[in-house]
Amino acid sequence: MAALVHSSRATAACSRCHLVLRLRAGARGLSSDVAARYEPQRLHPRLFEPSEVVSSWLDPAALALLQDVEIADLTDTDPSSVALRSVATEAREIYSFPLLSPQACRMLVEEVEHFQLSGLPARRPNSMNNYGLILNEIGLRASLSRLQAAIAPLARAVFPAEGRSLDDHHSFVVSYKPTEDRGLDMHTACSESISTHRPHRSPSRRVRKLGRLGRHAQRLPRL
Repeated sequence: MAALVHSSRATAACSRCHLVLRLRAGARGLSSDVAARYEPQRLHPRLFEPSEVVSSWLDPAALALLQDVEIADLTDTDPSSVALRSVATEAREIYSFPLLSPQACRMLVEEVEHFQLSGLPARRPNSMNNYGLILNEIGLRASLSRLQAAIAPLARAVFPAEGRSLDDHHSFVVSYKPTEDRGLDMHTACSESISTHRPHRSPSRRVRKLGRLGRHAQRLPRL
């Protein structure tokens, strides 16, 4: 699963199926009632173990990238230059790199689909999506907090100012289908965001950076 990273200074819109990890201060905590009721029904219990995140979730390329950044920190090498050599620059302040392993992608999607069959209530992640699911509220907050901590050194390297402190996360999935939500219109991001997607399930995906909020060319596609 590839990841698309951008800072709060950029505005982006994505279509088809992707997992969005939107890191923002003041995000609400999980619904303990739903998480507790779902716990005995979990399909992949390993997903809910924070200790499994680094070893089981991350793509080998992401592990290598994080190791290179760590070594740079220890050897007085500029971690920003190391990180930027290893990620693809899609547009100004938008970078992509492999993040989650295929196995982790499969397990996450299967867990989400399993939860949706449980009949338990689910709040939608935002006002723009009618079929999403907040992962924190089904019991995945601890694991996703561990994922956030694991990629924090990379965030600091790529975005020294904005990525200096990742203090919370609003982690959710969204899905687009011809008969349901078909896309996501332009919107502003007030946080540092990581959007991940499964390329083999979204061959026609299109990602656009629409400029900076308040600028004349805000709605002009950049990517």
